[in-house]
Amino acid sequence: MNFGTPQAASTSFFAEPTRPQGESPISGPVLVMPPAQKPNRQHRWLQRVWLVVFVLFCLEVGILLTVLPWTRLWTDNALLTRFPTLKEILGYNFVRGLVTGLGLVDIWMGVVEAVSFRESPRA
Repeated sequence: MNFGTPQAASTSFFAEPTRPQGESPISGPVLVMPPAQKPNRQHRWLQRVWLVVFVLFCLEVGILLTVLPWTRLWTDNALLTRFPTLKEILGYNFVRGLVTGLGLVDIWMGVVEAVSFRESPRA
């Protein structure tokens, strides 16, 4: 073998298979999607109402979780008098910050859902 000479250009390690002239490069089953159905009026209004309810719920729960840990209702809760260890844990600033963070995430979910809502085009 002579390693110093280049090989001929016609020699290839990866040769493409030959196809008949009219055959397409893709063979096998082809997935055909059915046309999208146009939503009726009831479905469209149901989506709108669901969006409003979901956004209002996310905002309400988010504001509650953001503000509540920093009020006296959180620390002087009569329901926690029987559980002093739980009352102490809920008094930690880390836990309060964690609950506030969950509230902010909940508010963010509602805002993103409201902003990214797109209706399908009408017929």
